[in-house]
Amino acid sequence: MKNLTTLFFTICGLLLFSSCSSEDKNAGEENLNAIAFSADAHIRTSTLSQRILDFITINYPGLTIIEAEIEDNNNFEITLSDHTELIFDSEGNFLGEDRDDEDDFGDEDLEVSELPQNIINFINEHFPGVDIDEAERENNGHYEVELDNDMELIFDADGNFLGVAHDQNEDEDEQGETDINPNDLPQAIKDYISVNYPEDIIIEAEIEEDGSYEVTLDNGIELEFDEEGNFLSAEDGNGDDDDDDDDQDEND
Repeated sequence: MKNLTTLFFTICGLLLFSSCSSEDKNAGEENLNAIAFSADAHIRTSTLSQRILDFITINYPGLTIIEAEIEDNNNFEITLSDHTELIFDSEGNFLGEDRDDEDDFGDEDLEVSELPQNIINFINEHFPGVDIDEAERENNGHYEVELDNDMELIFDADGNFLGVAHDQNEDEDEQGETDINPNDLPQAIKDYISVNYPEDIIIEAEIEEDGSYEVTLDNGIELEFDEEGNFLSAEDGNGDDDDDDDDQDEND
């Protein structure tokens, strides 16, 4: 009887240990899939404040925006078509140009060898065979590591994993878009904008994966055209239909 009791508790212990191990594994998997909302987030050009759009139009004529991000300190980092990086605060005030050879705005480029060892260990364990493309220490002390599979991982100042960098563009399936020079747009698109938006300037032009075009003007309006350059729709920076454009079409 004593042996049976011992066997019973032994089996219970093994089952409990197995359950805990499974829970720990699942928790680790959930943590790996976590979203680090404090990471830099890509945003649509049309959602930038009018103050930022006006500043770029006036001070960087002829250049377009190829990337816009909100950093974890709520600053905006804007990359122009000549790869100049501009920094604005949360109110849209211009702070300066972010140059690679300076550290004016808090982000510090790091060599892989400068990363804490626990970050290296984490990547080797969870992403075997995947190399680190680049690494940064953010102004809040966090580490942002981009792998050569384009995944961005965020770690705290002690090297503890926080999550995967959140990219708003992923929700909009924009991975197939390519930035182009506005001069390379079909003539039909340029003519349409000249007639319907004569006072506005193209601040971003993209060709979609399906061959259609998306053009953002310096008033925050997004215009959609098909692959032949025929107008499809217009939206403001908040995703609303541009009623003014509809009125223009009715009057044409």
